[in-house]
Amino acid sequence: MAASKDKNNLKENNPCWKGYEPVGMKEKNGKEVPNCVPKNDSSKSSSSSKNK
Repeated sequence: MAASKDKNNLKENNPCWKGYEPVGMKEKNGKEVPNCVPKNDSSKSSSSSKNK
């Protein structure tokens, strides 16, 4: 339950660079940080299935 709350909070307070979006959390140097990925890559798998 808390995980879904964190995901919504990440999207609202986008901690990522411009053109990137948070997709969950990852551990870096012993701390949990947002996992920021380029917006193009995150939708890549869903758009490729639409093209087929």
